[in-house]
Amino acid sequence: MGVISLANIVYLEPPLEIILKQIMNWEEKIRRWCARSERSRAEVLKRLSEWEVLASDAQQYLEHLESTDFVNQTRFLSAFTHDHFILKNWGPLKIRKGLYEKGCTSSEISSALEVLTPDLVSKKLREVISSRKITHPQELATNKPRLIRHLQSRGFPLDLIISTLVTPLQS
Repeated sequence: MGVISLANIVYLEPPLEIILKQIMNWEEKIRRWCARSERSRAEVLKRLSEWEVLASDAQQYLEHLESTDFVNQTRFLSAFTHDHFILKNWGPLKIRKGLYEKGCTSSEISSALEVLTPDLVSKKLREVISSRKITHPQELATNKPRLIRHLQSRGFPLDLIISTLVTPLQS
C-alpha cells in the first residue's frame, strides 16, 4: 500500500441538481414545491419557516402564490378529501384528522367533508370490508374485534361499523 498524496485525489464535480439547489433562492424552491402537489397555506408557511424565511416575507410571498394560483386552499381541501377517500380508503374521521394536521380550520374541514354523504361513506365501508375479507377470510367469523379496530383505524365511525357488520354483506 502506497501513500496517498493530494496529487492523486481527483476533484469530482457535484451533480447539476445539487448546483441548482444551491443557486435557487427560496422563492423558486417554494414555487416548484407547490407546483408538484396541492399544498395548504399552513404547509407553505411551515416550509418557509424551516428555511428560516422571515415571517413577514413568508406571508407576503404566500399571498403572491395564492394570487398566481400556486396555492389554493379550496382546491387543496377538495383534492385531499377526494384522494384520501377514493384512493386510500380513509373514512371521514381520519380525513378530518389529516386535514387538521395540515393546518386547516374547523370550518374549512367541515365544508370539505360535506361531499362525503352517509351513503358514500357506507358504500366505501362495505368496499373496505369486502377487500379485507379477501386478505383475511376468517377474520369476520373468528376475530371480529380485530376487524372493528382495523376499520376504526381507517377512520370509519364505530356506530356505522357495527351497523354494517350486523347486516349481511352482499358479496
